[in-house]
Amino acid sequence: FLTHSFSLKPDTKEWKELQEQFIKAYNMKDNLNHTPTRTQDRNKPYIGQEPQNEMINEPDTDFDRFCNQQWVEKIFAKWKPNGNVSGEKAEWGDWKPGDLLPTQIGDDLVYTDDHVKYFDRSQDGDVLVCEMSRAGVPEMRQILGIAEADEGRWRETSIEERHQIMYRAANILGQMRGDLIGSMCAITGKTVEEADVEVSEGIDYCRFYTTTMKKFAALPDIEMKGKGTVLVLSPWNFPCAIPCGGVVAALASGNTCILKPATVAAPVAWLFAKAFWDAGVPKQALQVIIADREATPLLTSSPIIKHVILTGGTETAQTLAHNNPRKPLSAETGGKNVMIISAKSDRDHAIMNACRSAFGNAGQKCSACSLLLVERSVYNHPEFFEKLKDCASSLKVGGVWNAGNIVGPMITNKNDKLEQAFKLEPGERWLIAPEFVDEKHYILRPTVKVDVKPDYFTFRTELFAPLLAVAPYDTLEEAVDLVNGLDYGLTSGLQSLDEEEQRYWKNHVQAGNLYINRGITGAVVNRQPFGGMKLSAFGPGLKAGGPNYVAQFMTITDKEGTTTDYRTSYPEWYEREFCHARNIQPKIRGEQNVFRYLPLAGGMVLRLFGDETKEQLEMVCLAAKTVGTPLTVSAEESNALLEVARALGAKTVSENMAAFCESIKKY
Repeated sequence: FLTHSFSLKPDTKEWKELQEQFIKAYNMKDNLNHTPTRTQDRNKPYIGQEPQNEMINEPDTDFDRFCNQQWVEKIFAKWKPNGNVSGEKAEWGDWKPGDLLPTQIGDDLVYTDDHVKYFDRSQDGDVLVCEMSRAGVPEMRQILGIAEADEGRWRETSIEERHQIMYRAANILGQMRGDLIGSMCAITGKTVEEADVEVSEGIDYCRFYTTTMKKFAALPDIEMKGKGTVLVLSPWNFPCAIPCGGVVAALASGNTCILKPATVAAPVAWLFAKAFWDAGVPKQALQVIIADREATPLLTSSPIIKHVILTGGTETAQTLAHNNPRKPLSAETGGKNVMIISAKSDRDHAIMNACRSAFGNAGQKCSACSLLLVERSVYNHPEFFEKLKDCASSLKVGGVWNAGNIVGPMITNKNDKLEQAFKLEPGERWLIAPEFVDEKHYILRPTVKVDVKPDYFTFRTELFAPLLAVAPYDTLEEAVDLVNGLDYGLTSGLQSLDEEEQRYWKNHVQAGNLYINRGITGAVVNRQPFGGMKLSAFGPGLKAGGPNYVAQFMTITDKEGTTTDYRTSYPEWYEREFCHARNIQPKIRGEQNVFRYLPLAGGMVLRLFGDETKEQLEMVCLAAKTVGTPLTVSAEESNALLEVARALGAKTVSENMAAFCESIKKY
């Protein structure tokens, strides 16, 4: 009711729906069950799911239940490092604090002389957690050769076989939830609550991607096969969910996979990989490694690698694309994510959403809110900043071994961008000044800087820290322009109860994931597929956790004898699928998860090299015209197809290769 109350009028559609809900609820009053519905107990054996054709999302842990709080204490007792270093060599996927982890070469475990040491940031970075062996150039050559050879014949498995195996892996991950949480607490300083949702997300990926594969396989006119070997480069801020997603996407689409997790988070990946091996994935098909600086370029540039999945920094994606321009890259990168608070918002709710989005995981999520734009009438009201300060200051801060803490340690205490943001530029002031709670400066209290101007460092820079910048705006149009003026476009949020404001914002703001009247972090598989635009994304732009993500890791061809005509197929599928905004989880009450395809606002360019056919050009021109994306066709002046492109309605440019390479930066 409250959601609709701002603009509710008698006899409208919303009025009648609410009226019907009330009458239905009243009629149910005598038949209600009074027994508790919250019965989850993580101490009991995990009950998995049998393979099915529709994915059901895995529930997170209900930490309000006392039995689950007791379960957390058991995790802490097992995983909190105490400084005892056994040096015991860990086996396949299994490890505990004090162990030495191997590097993997196919089905062999290798303990090299080059070790990476991991320390507990919740204990001032002084207590050793474990060590892990690092691969050099000789090991890397072996790893690549094994992935190419595919002695386990993973590429020959059927989609149904992979579906069964991925469901088994999901169930094993469910059984491992406690250990996965404990390893994330110890290795990356994740709080229990933040680590828990990662396990659920990893389980969801296992069940969802093979489900989408089965739907592709049901299409009558196409054939699919994996590309070969996929390299997954995963980040430290989501050490379980994101690498799980990349691994499942690669394996489910029939590829062998090399996972190179961020070195600072690698032991978590070594642990969850056990679920895949135990489920039936050959060790030659999934190799988990960390590498030294000489070996890493050998991996990323190898012709054996047919596709790279990266979640990481924008600079890393640019370097990979520059060094390997012919290698397909699917990259989700950084974000300077903005939340707008309108005068027409529920302010208390808006402040809560902003603080959760800004300070969860110590502000280190790629989707974290690091910039808050507030309508001036609200900004100038002293009560707003009093409430913002109170909300941010009330979040419990400290090491992750206290389950009540919301803001834990950062991954590093050497963040040059954060140090720069600690300096006030003219006119800026602190609502909450920076304050570390530990000696080594890993744990920073929620920090809020106000009166930040659009050209200032903190306004435009991604910080990966619990620091929120706040600035005023006068009109929603101005606020949207400020958001769109940033280099990134990952997540964005609006706090407003006004439907006209909501409509304008969602039709004009440039970001991949848009959130209205809720936080801007925590995308759920098949509910909020995740991915951005501008410098927040490189590659095809297919969203992780979305219905077509796995398609990019396959070679898809027409079946022999099919007669699909692109002239009718493109418009038909545009009308059936791509022109509609649809709620992809309509059964969920209280929210809408609207999935839509948008034309490329900045347009796209097609370069002709001289060996293309007229039909190939027509296919691209028709595709762009059908979806409404402006197309520029570039070629040498002598190319006869330029005239064809003009006749098809495309803009044409006659230029040499050097001029084209210079112009491509704007696309």
